[in-house]
Amino acid sequence: MQDELEVLVQGYATFRNSYFNGDNGLYEKLVVEGQKPKVLMIACSDSRVDPAIVLGCQPGDLFVVRNVANLVPPCESDNGYHGTSAALEFGIKSLKTKHIVIFGHARCGGIQSLFETSQEDKDKLSFIKKWMELAQPAYERVQQEHAHLSQKEKMTTCEQYSLLNSLENLMSFEWIQERVKAQQLFLHAWYFDMQTGLIYAYDKHTNDFKPLVKEITQELYE
Repeated sequence: MQDELEVLVQGYATFRNSYFNGDNGLYEKLVVEGQKPKVLMIACSDSRVDPAIVLGCQPGDLFVVRNVANLVPPCESDNGYHGTSAALEFGIKSLKTKHIVIFGHARCGGIQSLFETSQEDKDKLSFIKKWMELAQPAYERVQQEHAHLSQKEKMTTCEQYSLLNSLENLMSFEWIQERVKAQQLFLHAWYFDMQTGLIYAYDKHTNDFKPLVKEITQELYE
Protein backbone atom coordinates (compact mmCIF):
# COMPACT_ATOMS: atom_id res chain seq x y z
CA MET A 1 0.00 0.00 0.00
CA GLN A 2 1.24 3.48 -0.79
CA ASP A 3 2.71 5.52 2.07
CA GLU A 4 0.07 8.23 1.55
CA LEU A 5 -2.72 5.74 2.22
CA GLU A 6 -0.88 4.19 5.16
CA VAL A 7 -1.12 7.54 6.91
CA LEU A 8 -4.88 7.57 6.35
CA VAL A 9 -5.28 4.02 7.65
CA GLN A 10 -3.31 4.90 10.79
CA GLY A 11 -5.44 7.99 11.24
CA TYR A 12 -8.56 5.87 10.89
CA ALA A 13 -7.28 3.55 13.64
CA THR A 14 -6.74 6.56 15.91
CA PHE A 15 -10.23 7.81 15.11
CA ARG A 16 -11.74 4.43 15.97
CA ASN A 17 -9.87 4.28 19.26
CA SER A 18 -10.86 7.83 20.13
CA TYR A 19 -14.58 7.67 19.34
CA PHE A 20 -15.68 4.05 19.26
CA ASN A 21 -13.80 2.36 22.08
CA GLY A 22 -14.12 2.74 25.81
CA ASP A 23 -16.64 5.05 27.41
CA ASN A 24 -16.79 7.68 24.68
CA GLY A 25 -20.41 7.68 23.59
CA LEU A 26 -20.25 10.67 21.24
CA TYR A 27 -21.07 8.80 18.04
CA GLU A 28 -23.69 6.69 19.75
CA LYS A 29 -25.38 9.93 20.77
CA LEU A 30 -24.98 11.44 17.28
CA VAL A 31 -26.52 8.35 15.69
CA VAL A 32 -29.46 8.24 18.09
CA GLU A 33 -30.17 11.96 18.27
CA GLY A 34 -28.98 12.98 14.80
CA GLN A 35 -26.86 16.00 13.99
CA LYS A 36 -27.75 19.32 15.57
CA PRO A 37 -24.98 21.75 14.64
CA LYS A 38 -25.54 25.39 15.47
CA VAL A 39 -22.96 26.66 12.98
CA LEU A 40 -22.90 26.32 9.20
CA MET A 41 -19.35 26.87 7.98
CA ILE A 42 -18.51 27.76 4.38
CA ALA A 43 -14.81 27.00 4.01
CA CYS A 44 -12.23 26.59 1.28
CA SER A 45 -11.22 23.20 -0.13
CA ASP A 46 -7.59 24.12 0.63
CA SER A 47 -5.93 21.15 2.36
CA ARG A 48 -4.21 23.47 4.85
CA VAL A 49 -7.41 25.04 6.17
CA ASP A 50 -9.72 22.51 7.78
CA PRO A 51 -12.11 24.57 9.93
CA ALA A 52 -12.79 21.72 12.35
CA ILE A 53 -9.06 21.42 13.09
CA VAL A 54 -8.38 25.17 13.21
CA LEU A 55 -11.32 25.73 15.56
CA GLY A 56 -10.84 22.58 17.67
CA CYS A 57 -14.29 21.17 16.92
CA GLN A 58 -15.72 17.74 17.64
CA PRO A 59 -17.84 15.64 15.26
CA GLY A 60 -21.32 17.14 15.10
CA ASP A 61 -20.22 20.70 15.94
CA LEU A 62 -20.13 22.10 12.40
CA PHE A 63 -22.13 21.64 9.23
CA VAL A 64 -19.38 22.33 6.70
CA VAL A 65 -19.62 23.34 3.06
CA ARG A 66 -16.25 23.41 1.29
CA ASN A 67 -15.52 24.72 -2.18
CA VAL A 68 -12.78 26.54 -4.08
CA ALA A 69 -12.16 29.92 -2.39
CA ASN A 70 -15.08 29.54 0.06
CA LEU A 71 -17.45 31.35 -2.29
CA VAL A 72 -21.21 31.79 -1.98
CA PRO A 73 -23.11 32.14 -5.26
CA PRO A 74 -26.20 34.33 -5.45
CA CYS A 75 -29.60 32.67 -5.41
CA GLU A 76 -30.40 31.46 -8.93
CA SER A 77 -33.61 29.83 -10.13
CA ASP A 78 -32.24 28.32 -13.35
CA ASN A 79 -33.00 24.73 -12.35
CA GLY A 80 -29.29 23.89 -12.56
CA TYR A 81 -27.02 22.00 -10.20
CA HIS A 82 -26.14 24.17 -7.21
CA GLY A 83 -24.20 22.24 -4.58
CA THR A 84 -23.37 25.15 -2.28
CA SER A 85 -26.91 26.54 -2.44
CA ALA A 86 -28.35 23.09 -1.74
CA ALA A 87 -26.12 22.73 1.32
CA LEU A 88 -27.20 26.16 2.54
CA GLU A 89 -30.85 25.20 2.13
CA PHE A 90 -30.39 21.98 4.08
CA GLY A 91 -28.32 23.61 6.80
CA ILE A 92 -30.75 26.47 7.34
CA LYS A 93 -34.15 24.91 6.69
CA SER A 94 -33.62 21.37 7.94
CA LEU A 95 -30.85 21.64 10.54
CA LYS A 96 -31.91 25.15 11.61
CA THR A 97 -28.37 26.34 12.20
CA LYS A 98 -28.12 29.66 14.00
CA HIS A 99 -24.91 31.01 12.47
CA ILE A 100 -23.33 31.03 9.02
CA VAL A 101 -19.58 31.62 9.06
CA ILE A 102 -17.76 32.22 5.79
CA PHE A 103 -14.23 31.09 6.62
CA GLY A 104 -11.67 32.61 4.26
CA HIS A 105 -7.91 32.42 4.46
CA ALA A 106 -4.64 33.93 3.29
CA ARG A 107 -2.78 32.65 0.22
CA CYS A 108 -5.95 31.33 -1.38
CA GLY A 109 -5.18 29.66 -4.70
CA GLY A 110 -8.57 30.56 -6.12
CA ILE A 111 -8.14 34.26 -5.46
CA GLN A 112 -4.55 34.06 -6.68
CA SER A 113 -5.81 32.72 -10.01
CA LEU A 114 -7.68 35.98 -10.61
CA PHE A 115 -4.37 37.84 -10.64
CA GLU A 116 -2.38 35.32 -12.62
CA THR A 117 -4.74 34.13 -15.38
CA SER A 118 -3.26 34.67 -18.85
CA GLN A 119 -5.20 35.25 -22.05
CA GLU A 120 -4.37 31.68 -23.09
CA ASP A 121 -5.87 30.40 -19.85
CA LYS A 122 -8.98 32.53 -20.41
CA ASP A 123 -9.56 30.87 -23.76
CA LYS A 124 -9.48 27.35 -22.30
CA LEU A 125 -12.41 25.47 -20.82
CA SER A 126 -12.05 25.69 -17.06
CA PHE A 127 -14.50 24.97 -14.30
CA ILE A 128 -12.36 26.98 -11.89
CA LYS A 129 -12.37 30.02 -14.18
CA LYS A 130 -16.16 30.01 -14.32
CA TRP A 131 -16.50 29.45 -10.58
CA MET A 132 -14.09 32.27 -9.75
CA GLU A 133 -16.28 34.73 -11.65
CA LEU A 134 -18.16 34.90 -8.35
CA ALA A 135 -15.17 36.75 -6.88
CA GLN A 136 -14.81 39.13 -9.82
CA PRO A 137 -16.53 42.05 -8.01
CA ALA A 138 -13.93 41.80 -5.24
CA TYR A 139 -11.09 41.70 -7.76
CA GLU A 140 -12.40 44.72 -9.66
CA ARG A 141 -12.85 46.69 -6.44
CA VAL A 142 -9.24 46.03 -5.49
CA GLN A 143 -7.99 47.14 -8.90
CA GLN A 144 -10.07 50.32 -8.77
CA GLU A 145 -9.52 51.34 -5.15
CA HIS A 146 -6.12 49.88 -4.28
CA ALA A 147 -4.00 50.10 -7.43
CA HIS A 148 -1.06 51.38 -5.34
CA LEU A 149 -0.76 48.19 -3.28
CA SER A 150 1.76 45.44 -3.93
CA GLN A 151 0.54 42.26 -5.60
CA LYS A 152 0.60 40.39 -2.30
CA GLU A 153 -1.37 43.15 -0.56
CA LYS A 154 -3.88 43.19 -3.38
CA MET A 155 -4.46 39.46 -3.03
CA THR A 156 -4.98 39.76 0.73
CA THR A 157 -7.43 42.62 0.25
CA CYS A 158 -9.23 40.68 -2.48
CA GLU A 159 -9.54 37.63 -0.23
CA GLN A 160 -11.26 39.80 2.37
CA TYR A 161 -13.45 41.68 -0.11
CA SER A 162 -14.53 38.35 -1.54
CA LEU A 163 -15.83 37.40 1.91
CA LEU A 164 -17.95 40.56 1.97
CA ASN A 165 -19.25 39.82 -1.50
CA SER A 166 -20.30 36.35 -0.34
CA LEU A 167 -22.07 37.90 2.65
CA GLU A 168 -24.11 39.97 0.21
CA ASN A 169 -24.89 36.90 -1.87
CA LEU A 170 -26.18 35.08 1.21
CA MET A 171 -28.83 37.77 1.57
CA SER A 172 -30.12 37.02 -1.94
CA PHE A 173 -31.69 33.84 -0.55
CA GLU A 174 -35.14 34.77 0.70
CA TRP A 175 -35.15 32.22 3.53
CA ILE A 176 -31.80 33.50 4.78
CA GLN A 177 -32.86 37.14 4.55
CA GLU A 178 -36.06 36.43 6.49
CA ARG A 179 -34.21 34.68 9.31
CA VAL A 180 -31.54 37.37 9.53
CA LYS A 181 -34.16 40.11 9.82
CA ALA A 182 -35.95 38.11 12.51
CA GLN A 183 -32.62 37.66 14.36
CA GLN A 184 -32.94 33.90 14.10
CA LEU A 185 -29.80 33.66 11.97
CA PHE A 186 -26.49 35.53 12.17
CA LEU A 187 -23.93 35.95 9.38
CA HIS A 188 -20.18 36.14 9.94
CA ALA A 189 -17.04 36.53 7.84
CA TRP A 190 -13.78 35.23 9.31
CA TYR A 191 -10.33 35.45 7.75
CA PHE A 192 -7.56 33.06 8.77
CA ASP A 193 -3.94 34.16 8.39
CA MET A 194 -2.04 30.90 8.04
CA GLN A 195 1.33 32.50 8.67
CA THR A 196 0.44 33.98 12.07
CA GLY A 197 -2.37 31.62 13.05
CA LEU A 198 -4.66 34.57 13.74
CA ILE A 199 -8.31 34.76 12.74
CA TYR A 200 -9.86 38.13 11.91
CA ALA A 201 -13.62 38.70 12.09
CA TYR A 202 -15.45 41.29 10.00
CA ASP A 203 -16.96 44.06 12.10
CA LYS A 204 -19.90 45.55 10.24
CA HIS A 205 -19.93 48.58 12.54
CA THR A 206 -16.41 49.69 11.60
CA ASN A 207 -16.32 47.97 8.20
CA ASP A 208 -13.01 46.23 8.84
CA PHE A 209 -11.56 42.96 10.13
CA LYS A 210 -10.60 42.68 13.80
CA PRO A 211 -8.70 39.91 15.61
CA LEU A 212 -11.15 37.28 16.77
CA VAL A 213 -11.16 36.90 20.54
CA LYS A 214 -13.83 35.49 22.78
CA GLU A 215 -14.44 38.76 24.58
CA ILE A 216 -15.47 40.70 21.47
CA THR A 217 -17.21 38.01 19.42
CA GLN A 218 -20.71 38.81 20.69
CA GLU A 219 -20.16 42.55 20.34
CA LEU A 220 -19.14 42.21 16.70
CA TYR A 221 -22.44 40.74 15.63
CA GLU A 222 -25.01 42.51 17.76
